Amino acid sequence: MEISTRRLLLHEYDPGDLDAVQAFASDPVVCAFAECGPNTPQETAAFLDEYAAEQRAVPRETWTLAVAMDGSVIGSVALMTGTSDLVRGPGEAEIGYVLRRDAWGNGYAAEAAEALLAWAGSHLGITRVVATCRPENTGSVRVLEKIGMQQVDYLREHKRIDGQAQDSLVFARLLPVGEPA
Repeated sequence: MEISTRRLLLHEYDPGDLDAVQAFASDPVVCAFAECGPNTPQETAAFLDEYAAEQRAVPRETWTLAVAMDGSVIGSVALMTGTSDLVRGPGEAEIGYVLRRDAWGNGYAAEAAEALLAWAGSHLGITRVVATCRPENTGSVRVLEKIGMQQVDYLREHKRIDGQAQDSLVFARLLPVGEPA
């Protein structure tokens, strides 16, 4: 699976992406608001193995894609349709993203997320998407707002990061049925 945008190519991960993924997955600044990381090379390899298993799953519930620019992987974007505390059933999904630090502030996260949402609406029939981020992650809040999501909730002690309970902002957006986002 591949999705092209004006500046980016979203594609399935492969084992050759290990070094590029390790570059952002091992960065403590990039991982400051994430539930995992900073990663060792072995942890990153295990994540790539998980992504490969996702690709083979039937039915597939998760699409974790590399975000590449000029042939280099600069981050990741993921769509999860399995039920969770935020995804209530068919037609709903959760989106997440991460970019290496030197790619921040250029609109790449919003471009990748918007492209994945357009694909999810037209190929999977997703009509509602949700996302979470830490309240202090102002960059992620800006990305979510830029792609048309609105804050709908504030969950206290929702996620564990570095062993500490952290609050989450919850964002949601309706997608047009069967049309690009």
